[in-house]
Amino acid sequence: MARRVRRSGLTMPINTQRFVDRSWTRNCDFLNFDFEDSVPQSQKALARTRVAHAITQGRKGGADITIRINCSYPEADVPAAVLPGVVQINFPKAETAEQMRHLDRLITEAERRQGIRPGTVRIGANIETTLGVANSYEIASASPRIDGFAGGTGYDMSMDMGLEMFVGFDQFVYNRGEGALIAMALGLEYTGSVYMPDTTGDVGNAELTRQRAEANRQAGLRSGSGLHPNTVEPQNIGLTPTSEEVQEAQRLLEYFAQLDARGAVEGELDGRIVDKYAAARAAGVLEWSALCTQKDTQKATAQAQARALETPERSNA
Repeated sequence: MARRVRRSGLTMPINTQRFVDRSWTRNCDFLNFDFEDSVPQSQKALARTRVAHAITQGRKGGADITIRINCSYPEADVPAAVLPGVVQINFPKAETAEQMRHLDRLITEAERRQGIRPGTVRIGANIETTLGVANSYEIASASPRIDGFAGGTGYDMSMDMGLEMFVGFDQFVYNRGEGALIAMALGLEYTGSVYMPDTTGDVGNAELTRQRAEANRQAGLRSGSGLHPNTVEPQNIGLTPTSEEVQEAQRLLEYFAQLDARGAVEGELDGRIVDKYAAARAAGVLEWSALCTQKDTQKATAQAQARALETPERSNA
C-alpha cells in the first residue's frame, strides 16, 4: 500500500455549504467531511446527498477526501459516502471487531455498485470509548482495509472515562500508548498525537499546533488533523523535514556508504555514531521529505488550475 501524506486535515460538517465550497483553498493534505457529531440529527439525510459536491470541491485543492460516518447507522451512511474520489471512511467510536468486518462488507458492496476497484476505499478506525480501548487490537486487525488507527483520546473518551478534557497532565496516557503500539505492530498509520499540555481547548491555536506537529515528527508520527483553518499550515510545516535535516540525512548516508565501501559497520561523524540504524533513520527522512514535496507539488498544481478556472467567473460577476 502506497503511503499517503496526511500531515494536515480539516474535519468539517458536510451540510455547511460555505465550509465545503472553501475547503479546497485551505491547502489541506486531506479533508474529512463529517456526517457525525457536527451534523444535527435533523440534517443527517441531507448530509448524505452532499458527498459528490464535497468531493468536487475538495479535490480542486489536491486534497484526499475522507468521510466520517455515524457509528450507529453505517447501513444508511456507507452507500452515500462511498463514491469515486473518496479514499477512506472514518468510523468513530469503534468498539468491536465485528463493527469493522460489517463496515468492510458494506464498503465492498458499495464499491461494486459504484464500479470502484475492490479494496480502493480504506477504513480509519477511531477509538473513543473504554470498551474500544479494551478491544483495540481486535478492532485494528479486523479488516485489511484499515490503514489508519487512533487510540482513545478526545472529547468522547473524556466523557466515557469521567475525566476533564483540558488538563495539565496526560489523562489518556495508557490509551495513547496502547493505540500507538498496536498501530506500529500492524503497520498502520497512527493518527493520534504525543501529549502536550493544553488547558484552554483553543482549536485554532496555531503555535501549539506547530509545537505539537514538530514533536509528533520527532516521535515518528506523520499524520495531523484539526477543526480550524489556523492549524493547517503549522501542521504542513511541522510534519515536514526541514532543509537542514534533509541535508544532514544526505551527508550521513554518504558517510555510511563510505564506511560500507571500507568494510566497516560503524563510524563517527562530528562526534555522532553512524551505523546501519542511523542510516535507516536518515533514509526515512529523505523518503518522507520526497513524499511531502510530491504532495505539495500536487496541491499547488491543482489549486493553480482551480484559481485559473475561477478567474473568468469573478471578472464577469
